[in-house]
Amino acid sequence: MKINHLKRYLIGIAMTGFLAILAGNAFGDAAFSVNASRDFDSTKKSQYANNYMVASPYWQVEGAASYTFIAVSHSSLSGMASQIGVTINAIDSAGSAYDTAETFTISAGNTQRVFIVPTNHATVNSTNISSAVFLAGTTDFTYGHLRIGPATNYPQLKWGGKLGSATVSAGFRDTTMLTYWGSIIIEANTTGFAMEFIGDMNDSQTLGVNATSPTSYMASGVNLQ
Repeated sequence: MKINHLKRYLIGIAMTGFLAILAGNAFGDAAFSVNASRDFDSTKKSQYANNYMVASPYWQVEGAASYTFIAVSHSSLSGMASQIGVTINAIDSAGSAYDTAETFTISAGNTQRVFIVPTNHATVNSTNISSAVFLAGTTDFTYGHLRIGPATNYPQLKWGGKLGSATVSAGFRDTTMLTYWGSIIIEANTTGFAMEFIGDMNDSQTLGVNATSPTSYMASGVNLQ
């Protein structure tokens, strides 16, 4: 009788441990699906990996003394959609947005100019340069970093183009496949220093994980082998 009680006791402990492990895995899976990850899930809207983002560690404005200029170019390489949407956000050193994030679409073969300036800049403004995109804040002097992401919800999926359209062809609407160049402009002597962009077409790479669907996503940029 004592042996049977002991067996039941040990079985109860084993079952409790097993259920605890299952519960832990369930909570772990739930956390993984919510928290940021370098892996993407094509079924989740706007939940793309960090390697579909482009960042620049520094921008600056200082009244009429300095501003930031950025050029975003679509080089029309193979695999790129003919139109790619971009959302750019200037985050200041306090962690706040300098201005509302700007979203624009860039077409194959074109370059979009972006300026970060104070709202009261006398010459570099939307009136004088109407074709440019402006991030204009009310703080005369501040600095921070840039965060650039895709405007599309699913940048890892190939866009099939529009039937019968010669302007919207198939390809990936991936912002890391674009070319970025920028500079902090010092106005007093028309000089400046170049900005660094991390994750653009020169060094970004995303690895496919679904061998059964190799056309659903690709390594970003010209480093595709």
